[in-house]
Amino acid sequence: MPALEDAPKTKTSPEDGPLLIDLEEHSLEAKKVPFFHRRRMVLAIAIAVVLAIAYGATVFYHQLTHESTDDAFLDAHIISVAPKIEGRVSTVKVNENQLVNKGDLLVEIDPRDAEAAVAQKRAALEVAQARLENAQMSAEQAEAHVKTLEAVYASTVSSTNATAAETEKAQGDLARNSGLMASGAISKMEFQHSESDANSSAANLDSKKKQLQAAAAYAEEGKKQAGSARAQTKAAEAEVAQAEAELHQAELQRSYTRITAPDRGRATSKSVEPGNYLQIGQPIFAVVPQQVWVIANFKETQLSEMRPGQTAEVEVDAYPAQPLRGHVESIQAGSGARFSLLPPENATGNFVKIVQRVPVKIVFDEQPDARHVLGPGMSAVPEVRVSFGLRPLLTVTVSALLLIGLVVGVTTWWLRRISP
Repeated sequence: MPALEDAPKTKTSPEDGPLLIDLEEHSLEAKKVPFFHRRRMVLAIAIAVVLAIAYGATVFYHQLTHESTDDAFLDAHIISVAPKIEGRVSTVKVNENQLVNKGDLLVEIDPRDAEAAVAQKRAALEVAQARLENAQMSAEQAEAHVKTLEAVYASTVSSTNATAAETEKAQGDLARNSGLMASGAISKMEFQHSESDANSSAANLDSKKKQLQAAAAYAEEGKKQAGSARAQTKAAEAEVAQAEAELHQAELQRSYTRITAPDRGRATSKSVEPGNYLQIGQPIFAVVPQQVWVIANFKETQLSEMRPGQTAEVEVDAYPAQPLRGHVESIQAGSGARFSLLPPENATGNFVKIVQRVPVKIVFDEQPDARHVLGPGMSAVPEVRVSFGLRPLLTVTVSALLLIGLVVGVTTWWLRRISP
């Protein structure tokens, strides 16, 4: 206390003298106490060390149970949009980076050529259908004619059978009359009549047999004509089917004049304007769906306890204040270098061992709100919880308790030593 040191030490009264001397002695004694010999400071330092050990224990436990990497980025399906027909663009309905829904119209190509092709194919289909109807009618007539010829054949068969019976009867009568005439029972005239009837019946039977053959030939010819008519019907049906397929193809070509969004997402990489002439397969848009995931390239030494299904927390660099929850979906069967364009050939040249990185796919359990845009290529820092057992907790707890016990013991020993 400088004020006490500079003050004059003359006593103005007997009562003031002892008080002034005590203050000076107390100030000198306070200056002589070292920093680490002050009990309050020692206790404060001990408490700070205990708190630091507790904090370090939590950090150490987190390091034992989590794996993290900054070699990670967002990925998503990038759908390339290209026309299926060539033509001139009449309308563009979407702007760069616009959010579109599945089925929304993006670009319209001039449809007049496609509509003319549809009209032509529809007319061809109508002609094929008319041919089919004609062939079906011819087939029906042929089938009816076959039935008529079969009826004629059946009638001829019956008539032939009747004539054969008559001929057989006449032949029997002739044989009997021949015996009767020899015995004189009948006259020669009656025998001649019997012989004439037998000859007439035989001639009639022969005629009926020829008619039967002709009826059979006509029936066979009618069946062949019916078969030909049926074949023509099948050919006409095939023509109709071909015409329908061509019409369907023309309608598809017409529908291709309207290019729609294949999925919900943002339309990017726009390279089309009204009036452009597009070729088949020419990229004009890329639609990026809102469903994204993380590809984290962990070191191979970090994968010893990492498994699919483990929880993860992802911090996207663009939105560091909004970490997203997710889980490990899969681990690639091989390092990223092995699947690169020029994979390493360790069997040639000098070998230097390098810790490889293995891509791990992490999918989100939740998506951020629509105000935050996440897209492929954005950087992220994922952190995967790889251990849930008691071993890390016991290790950290025991280590922390030993350190805290050591600090308490040292502090107690030191306080006893500096005590007066």
